[in-house]
This record gives sequence, C-alpha cells and structure tokens, in this order.
Amino acid sequence: MSLSGPWGQWAPTGVQVTVLQARGLRIKGKSGTNDAYAVMHVGKEKFQTSVVEKSVSPVWREEAAFDLPSAGGTLHVSVLHRALVGPDKLLGKVSIDLHQLQEDTSRDQTQ
Repeated sequence: MSLSGPWGQWAPTGVQVTVLQARGLRIKGKSGTNDAYAVMHVGKEKFQTSVVEKSVSPVWREEAAFDLPSAGGTLHVSVLHRALVGPDKLLGKVSIDLHQLQEDTSRDQTQ
C-alpha cells in the first residue's frame, strides 16, 4: 500500500519497541551476575525497563512506544547494572537509525 500523492511521501510518526533480552553482557556485580536494566530514548522521550536481578542474560519482554522526530530518529539503548553504592555501571549500548528500518508486516519474533 502506498500513501504517496500530492502531499508527498508518507513517513511513520511513531515506533513501538519491545525489549526482549540481553546476552553476552559484562559482569559487574560482586556475585558474578548483574542487576540489569535497559534505558531507551528517542529524541527527548525515555523509557526504562524493570531491573532483572542476579542474571547474566536478563529477559524483560517490555514494550515502549516513541514518537519519531521529523528530522532523524535514532533509538539509543543502554544496558546498565544497578549499583547499590555509587553510579550505575554501563554494560553495553547500541544506537539504531530508525529511518533505515522498514515496516515488518510479518510480525516475526526473536526467539
């Protein structure tokens, strides 16, 4: 389906993101595990998952919706270890250019 016409090419105005899991994280906890959570943001909008305690491969299965800015949309994801004392520790991060993704109508799910 194409929505082009006299108004120009159609562009998405929002994105829904599911945070499934993290693998291969650095271990920062004293017990050989992490108390991990993910923080995502697009523009000024931000979402934080719950903390998965004592895990090396946390599973969240949490969803967030973001509005896409008209001038570029990048999803920034950081995974952190919750520290009881001092600042939380970065375990990993990634940035995804959302305008390069295409709509997935098949609704494939990551295992």
